[in-house]
Amino acid sequence: MVLLIVLEVLAGLALFIFGLNRLSNSLQKITSNKLKNIINFLAKRKWSTLLVGVFTTILVQSSSATSVMTVGFVNAGLLTLNQAIGIIMGANIGTTVTAQIIAFRVELISLPIIIIGFSLFFFGKRKRYKNMGMAVLGLGLLFLGMGIMKDAVEPLRGNVAFEEFLLIFSRNPFLGIIAGIVLTTVLQSSSATIGLLIALASQGLLPITAAIPILLGDNIGTCSTALISSFKTTITAKRTAFSHLMFNIIGTIIFLILLYGLGLQDIIIRLTGADIPRQIANVHTGFNIITTIVLFPALGLFAKGVTKMFPGKDITIHKNALYLDKRLIQTPVIALDQAKRELARVAKITKEMLNLTMQRLHIVKSIIEEKVLDREIAVDSITEDIIRYLTKISQRSLNKTQSTRLTGFLHNAYDLERAADHCESMLYLIQVKEENKMSFSDTAQKELSTAFNKVNLMFSTLLLGMENDDQQALIECDHIEEEIDQIVKKIRSEHLARLQAGKCMPLSGVVFSDIILHLERIGDLLHGVSRSLKE
Repeated sequence: MVLLIVLEVLAGLALFIFGLNRLSNSLQKITSNKLKNIINFLAKRKWSTLLVGVFTTILVQSSSATSVMTVGFVNAGLLTLNQAIGIIMGANIGTTVTAQIIAFRVELISLPIIIIGFSLFFFGKRKRYKNMGMAVLGLGLLFLGMGIMKDAVEPLRGNVAFEEFLLIFSRNPFLGIIAGIVLTTVLQSSSATIGLLIALASQGLLPITAAIPILLGDNIGTCSTALISSFKTTITAKRTAFSHLMFNIIGTIIFLILLYGLGLQDIIIRLTGADIPRQIANVHTGFNIITTIVLFPALGLFAKGVTKMFPGKDITIHKNALYLDKRLIQTPVIALDQAKRELARVAKITKEMLNLTMQRLHIVKSIIEEKVLDREIAVDSITEDIIRYLTKISQRSLNKTQSTRLTGFLHNAYDLERAADHCESMLYLIQVKEENKMSFSDTAQKELSTAFNKVNLMFSTLLLGMENDDQQALIECDHIEEEIDQIVKKIRSEHLARLQAGKCMPLSGVVFSDIILHLERIGDLLHGVSRSLKE
């Protein structure tokens, strides 16, 4: 019988966690396009970070997901430490919505929700409808798992040994805190821990006095996800993850004083009535709201304290546009100049990608790969900002010259973004070369260096033309592009001769040819940009 109960509880918990993950992942897909707009809103008000954390977590139904995304945004240079801490504080409040929902008898509506979700997913033609269907299906599975756990623990009613075991946490709150930390760290979900507590409480097996310490530990344990995600990130990202941990530890200390020092526990029981599942949900909400009220006004001091614990300075690539001021859209001629400045910045970042990729060909270091991929994300993000900005300018009254410039800039943005994609593709080819223990001959290495140096020269010449309106530099790009074509043509001819003579392995020859192809394509794209600017 004990084995059957354990299996049913684990099965219900598995369904609960799986449903929660499906719900969270699907909601993230539905709302992902809005995330950057939310981030851009953050700079306006200090308190807005708190609201963003609350509503983002309600939308994605996972404080861990919000924390991990926040660490990622900080690592990407999109958020400051103060903004990130505000979001995490809000995320802790937002995650309590899940507990409030599952405190109701949600298992009664689980089956209809599963049917609705499956129908949307199975019959939906558009990706959005399928994501919505999977979100609803995940919610139904979460509710079903909750019901299975409640039914599974029902035979334990009246079991003196089990009830006595749970009362240990009432007598020794510190054991309960440790149990909550361990359980949440293992399950990687604070909502799953709370779901299990509510399942036990709904059958009268867990008094609120035993549940509260586990709840406090649960809030500390949920920080493990953000801490894990902060490995191999920037110092500021590590500070963000550690801030989450410190926030919940300080909150736990505050709540322990309130509960056991000032008798808040008795007040909570009186206010929430005899419904223990509801008491658990309310304590969870109260913990995060009270902790935020106490700590949010001192957010700046909190950030300074964490910075002292993790000293150092990050070198980050800003992934938002720096020069695109919306107020200038009213004056298209100035707005277009700003767009050109931003395009030059994208070209610089892409040039850095090219140099880092070629550096990676000779030096096996993961940090170089991370820098390349980080800059690729920056190029994509800034290009998106430029295109959106140019689209808004196009809605103004433009003369023929301005309209021509705008169209050219749009093409330039796409061309530079594609050049960055070619750099990323070369990085993957270099990784394939190493994974398969391929090698290039000395001749091949020299040919690669020759082609790279010529493309790099074209980048420098193009940047000179873009930043200084140097027509002569743009004309020079035409000659360099012709030289690149001649170099590539000669390399291919000599490479084919080496293959035929057996001096080059066929597989490594394919990788070599593809890298040369990407360098040629980058040259073509840069030539397209220079020609557009020249015209």
